[in-house]
Amino acid sequence: MLVGDMAIALNLLSVAVLAFVVGIASVAVLSPCVLFRLNKVNFNSQKFILWSLVSAPWWIASFCISYFMPSSLGFDKVFNISWFEDFAHWHHIDIFSFSSWHALTLLLAFIFLAWRVTKTIFARTKQSIALSSLLSFTDAQDAKTTNGNQYFLMPVKVPVAFTTGFISPKIYVSTGLKTQVSDEQLNIIVNHELAHVTARDPLFKVLFTTLASFYPSHIKQTLIEQYVLMTEKIADNEVTREYDNLDVAQTLIDVARLQKALPTDCDQASVSYFSHDHTSLRVERLLNPINQPSLTTIIIALSLLAFMPVLAASTVDSFHHFIETFFIH
Repeated sequence: MLVGDMAIALNLLSVAVLAFVVGIASVAVLSPCVLFRLNKVNFNSQKFILWSLVSAPWWIASFCISYFMPSSLGFDKVFNISWFEDFAHWHHIDIFSFSSWHALTLLLAFIFLAWRVTKTIFARTKQSIALSSLLSFTDAQDAKTTNGNQYFLMPVKVPVAFTTGFISPKIYVSTGLKTQVSDEQLNIIVNHELAHVTARDPLFKVLFTTLASFYPSHIKQTLIEQYVLMTEKIADNEVTREYDNLDVAQTLIDVARLQKALPTDCDQASVSYFSHDHTSLRVERLLNPINQPSLTTIIIALSLLAFMPVLAASTVDSFHHFIETFFIH
């Protein structure tokens, strides 16, 4: 048994674990209220909402630690709201027993975190090795579009264009695609991929996918799909600064027809593909750009994001006392 600051720190970690679980449950229940309306707001709002949702368990856990942090550790509570004290309080925080549910919670959390991190690293390493082998085998050559943008041309018959690389993203176009599109369409394709390079989308996709991996599979898949779709729409929008929306939409449709035979389950985590999927939704956004975003959607999203940490803090305390009716502190 530990008593004092170390006990407080370990108990706070168990609070964080519970808050993390509550955060995942909150997003799983509340996110559908926002995600189905996501296309009604601008790209900056979409990015803020998606990153807030995928990272919710982490900042909710931080909120709860800040709230429950006692002054005995030398810190004043970040949130000192008198009415909230009626909903959340904490007892025995300076005592930690290794046979308590707190210790079991921390052990399970450590095992899960180690398993998740190991699995993620293994998957990313495996994909990186496979992609590196492919690129070295195809012997891609430097090439330029008619408007001067540089890319790497791969002698591959499959019609594909993509961007990959974390530190220095690079654009790859296959000969199978280049020979079947016009010069203007190739310019549009490479400009789209250049937008991914500028935004460092391959790197941020991996970060987003890693955070999403802590959710149940259906929530994880929904969040990742929404994020991938958003990055593709943003890249499409960047191209419309130089080309007409209709030309960009037509290029998407033409490339999608060429890529019908490609598998639809490609790993989107560290590679940004031109076309390949979400084509109809991207074309719809190009043909009907949002001029006035939905204020209702923004208000709902902000309300839910503000409500979740308060819900978590009060739920964690109630859950804590409920558990202690069956297990020792």
